Amino acid sequence: MRYKAKAQKNKKMTVRVSINYNDPRWKRYNLRSYVTSLASKVIQIHQMRLNDFSLSILACSDGKIKELNKIYRKKNKATNVLAWPAIDYLFSIDPCYCSYDKNNYLFLGDIAISYDRCAREACFQNIPFEKYCSKLLVHAILHLLGYDHDFSVRTSKMQLMETRVLNSVLSNRPKYNSI
Repeated sequence: MRYKAKAQKNKKMTVRVSINYNDPRWKRYNLRSYVTSLASKVIQIHQMRLNDFSLSILACSDGKIKELNKIYRKKNKATNVLAWPAIDYLFSIDPCYCSYDKNNYLFLGDIAISYDRCAREACFQNIPFEKYCSKLLVHAILHLLGYDHDFSVRTSKMQLMETRVLNSVLSNRPKYNSI
């Protein structure tokens, strides 16, 4: 039994990221690399024993994300990022989920991110586009894992995790503060 746990601990994490480029402007950025790195860091910092997982990204514009926001959240406006978890509250139900079959990838869910909205908000906040998108992607990945910001306590936990991940991944200090 201990041998299996040790072998699982030393197993390399594999992240599969599927990206649908609905807006070609996103192709200037290596989203797959960003998302893979950020998702891996979220799992590592959260100390989840999750080795093989996948998620999908829709890299879109304001028009598409507005359409999705209207359909799924009944809000007729564009937003920066949306997330649809495949499994509700994965980390709170089973924080030690392990996939022992190397071909068995746990699907975390879907994320949509708007280029237009990200560019405007990054400019308004005087943050480089890539850093701002990293923050939004970490936020969305945390939603896929069951984090939420509907109550002040849960908001604080989510913001703390976002800050920890961003500070460990992003270079060019100063450290990222919770927004």
